[in-house]
Amino acid sequence: MKRRHHFLLVLLALLSLIALFFFTEVKAVVFKHTQIDSIGHFCGFFCLSFLLNYILKFPLLITVLCLTLYAVLSEVGQYYLGFRNGEFRDVIADVLGVLSFASLQYLYSYYWRKTAQ
Repeated sequence: MKRRHHFLLVLLALLSLIALFFFTEVKAVVFKHTQIDSIGHFCGFFCLSFLLNYILKFPLLITVLCLTLYAVLSEVGQYYLGFRNGEFRDVIADVLGVLSFASLQYLYSYYWRKTAQ
């Protein structure tokens, strides 16, 4: 059963990427106001959430709180540097990456517990 879940997650991700890159209507909506830097922030914090939760075994709530604080503090630090720009949309992208992972993890664990009973 576990392999089917992973297969469905990978299939969903691939279909999303196909829709994003091959359908111009979807591409126009997603990339109209989104900069590539924000997408990088989203993906980076999603992966960082995964690493903290699975590799270091941090609880999900602690992971979300720590990474949200880290996202805010890193952008505030960049704001005060002369050669970097701290931007609010990067904080939003970071937090959305963390919350997306947390949501998927929560739904997966809820579904897994429900099917295990």
